[in-house]
Amino acid sequence: MEKYLVAKTSFLKRIDKEIKEGKEVVAPVKQENQANFRRLKSTGEVLWGGPQTVISAKSFVFPQKEELLRYEMNDEIKVQPTVEARPMILLGVHPCDINGISLLDKVFSEKNLDENYLRKRENLTIIGVECLEPCSPESFCYRKDSIVPWDGFDLFLTDMGRNFFVEVGSAKGESFISEIGKKATQADIDRVKKIRRERDALFDREQRKLKPKLSDLPRLLKENYDSPVWAERGARCFGCGSCNMVCPTCYCFDVRDCVELDLKHGSRLRWWDGCMLTDFTRVATGEIFREDRGARLRHRTHRKDCYLFEKWGRSFCTGCGRCGKACLTKIVDPLDIANEIYERSRSR
Repeated sequence: MEKYLVAKTSFLKRIDKEIKEGKEVVAPVKQENQANFRRLKSTGEVLWGGPQTVISAKSFVFPQKEELLRYEMNDEIKVQPTVEARPMILLGVHPCDINGISLLDKVFSEKNLDENYLRKRENLTIIGVECLEPCSPESFCYRKDSIVPWDGFDLFLTDMGRNFFVEVGSAKGESFISEIGKKATQADIDRVKKIRRERDALFDREQRKLKPKLSDLPRLLKENYDSPVWAERGARCFGCGSCNMVCPTCYCFDVRDCVELDLKHGSRLRWWDGCMLTDFTRVATGEIFREDRGARLRHRTHRKDCYLFEKWGRSFCTGCGRCGKACLTKIVDPLDIANEIYERSRSR
């Protein structure tokens, strides 16, 4: 992985040049008392290292709603696939969101390739930014080994005052930064190592502890499948699905056919769906086979820290803390759940 040093002024000028040329550049910006990803008019709008955005960066590769195909039914049925993908620079992405996209890359490129996702992904340039302090009280990325990006970025920036230390993750990133930066020296690399040691110490002090070992979570959850924790927390759940909607790694969706009034034209859409919603397990007979909210919470938790963890070798919770923040009754936080189950299992 190549490493560069670039003056902030040079880097920002390059991004502003992209914006002026009509390129779509999206970054976290401040909106009232929160942060959201928005298309930039200039780099002066960017909220660097600020609070976590309400919705994750996932939405730029896996939108909340998208058209998959259009069809026409006359003498014969004509089907035209729809793939909406345009070049975009996603700037200022936190490691937890980069890692979320990295996990989705595995899911959507497995066996049946998802063309809509993969085309968007190919057109996306991800420029991440190092978090030097916790972005919210709910975050626990350090406990999920997600404080740094594993892969999936084109460029990754570390703030060094007047300069950015830049790590290159792709040929696309190399082409972008080599024109304006210079190769980092060993002194630059040593300074970044020191910054990261201090960062790790800060996160270790300030972020909530995960009491069980991260690698033990699948076993812990399987051994406590019938824990009373699920029913107790489920009794307070509204079933609103907010945790699903803000999560950077939830990827379930529903597919709907929308037919025009002439009954000859229509489209097929996919929408985000979520396992915490009542209708998620409703089948054609009308039966809901996971109606109990505690069972839904158990399923969601097992998906993140057991089933997918065992399949892919990593937790599908990156510790961003969005679900805990969005949950109105504060019952869904994966770290809180793991700690409660761990403590109860020790007292048995």
